[in-house]
Amino acid sequence: MTQRFVLALASLGLVACDGCGPVEHASAPVADPVAPGAGAETSPEPVAYEVHEWGLVRGTSRDQVMLSGPHQDEIPVPLAKPVLYFHRSGDGPLTVRVDVTIPDGRVVEHWPLAELTEEGARLRWPAVAVTTTTCSGARYPAPSEPPCDAIHAPDACEAATLATVETREGACLEHGGARFDHLFYRAELRGAPALPLTIVREGTALRVTHAGGDAIAGSLVRVRRGAGRVTVAAPPAPGGAVVLAAPEAAASAGAEALGASLSAAGLTPAEVMAFRRAWDRALFGGELAAAGEPGPVAAATPMGGFALPPSDDALLYVLPAASADALAGLSFTPAPRGVRRAIVAWIDVEANAPARP
Repeated sequence: MTQRFVLALASLGLVACDGCGPVEHASAPVADPVAPGAGAETSPEPVAYEVHEWGLVRGTSRDQVMLSGPHQDEIPVPLAKPVLYFHRSGDGPLTVRVDVTIPDGRVVEHWPLAELTEEGARLRWPAVAVTTTTCSGARYPAPSEPPCDAIHAPDACEAATLATVETREGACLEHGGARFDHLFYRAELRGAPALPLTIVREGTALRVTHAGGDAIAGSLVRVRRGAGRVTVAAPPAPGGAVVLAAPEAAASAGAEALGASLSAAGLTPAEVMAFRRAWDRALFGGELAAAGEPGPVAAATPMGGFALPPSDDALLYVLPAASADALAGLSFTPAPRGVRRAIVAWIDVEANAPARP
């Protein structure tokens, strides 16, 4: 078996929506309606909600695995731990149908358990009650229970680790007679996903070119994980380029910059810290978000699909919403007032590095 990494070219995707208009990606938090003046007649605020999502895609690999004879299949690219938090306002009941579509891949696991069709390409939670309360301490599956019982080494079940990413601030979700802080899915993508940035080495520096059409929120973070050093830079505008020098700043600066990028994409501070509890150690080599933060820190975050060693030279950035849509489509009925997607691309700069031993 031989394996190698290559970097993908950029493309944009659209979100399909069953039974509702297109989901609008908001760029800033949506303010609640202004309260009427003193003494004015008031009526109940109409119920509304928005969805916040974070996750991570380890892009991009086209490593070939020989299955039999001349036939070759691409190793799937993991889309790891996307979690969906709901924030609601207004009065009255709210029940939402949630659909996840993987255009070129399949859902590997999800929680809570729901409907999985089209050979895993479509996931549906048909009736999720979005309540006016918050909750924590949901039940998560044991290794011997679905979906974990169908996942085998070297893969690991992410659903069993979801206590680490509860925020205790969004709406409590009711599904199948149980209560949950968030929804979760994990996917495998066939082939190299289309990402907006391309990378070329220039000595110890990297030239990063933006071939996509949408702006990138926050910063670019180049990480030399073994050395514990980072470079942080503003992303190039569409059609532009930027040169990233060899990393010299402390890893903590990279973790803070990535957190600020997630915030710029629309996540709340609690959601940013949930991401950091899950991924700081894998991305930067330390427990940078652990001190003083509620909730457990993941000791070893599973990467979906197969075991990938950490890259010693990596680029991190938050994908524009359209690029995230191309990887995994989300639709909601009734439609939310906004969806804030913060999928982090983790790019292995070492194009010839093996994906696994």
